[in-house]
Amino acid sequence: MNRRSVRTGLLAASLLCLGLATGPALALNSVCEVLPTSDGFAALRAGPSPDARLLARMKTGHNVHLRARNQGEIIRSGAWTQVMYWPDGELYQPGDPQYRTGRVGWVAQRLIGDCG
Repeated sequence: MNRRSVRTGLLAASLLCLGLATGPALALNSVCEVLPTSDGFAALRAGPSPDARLLARMKTGHNVHLRARNQGEIIRSGAWTQVMYWPDGELYQPGDPQYRTGRVGWVAQRLIGDCG
């Protein structure tokens, strides 16, 4: 390997570590809060469309977990993001008994706040 390819590799790794690289959004901060809406809820849909079947009405302030592919890339389709939502608005880990009560669906990205 020559010096130029080593430098290029180190620069790319540094940019990724600093979060400055361009490309698909990664699910590094994968918890988001449902934002206030005029009717007090955001629709969790079966597909990435306002016409898709309604799965749940997520209340303002409830949390959602962004779904990601194996490489950490957030699953999106246009202006929609795939999330996991629990009816009580809490978040659960796979080992928790309540984890199985979660629903996977789609929400319009504009209805969830900054993730962190």
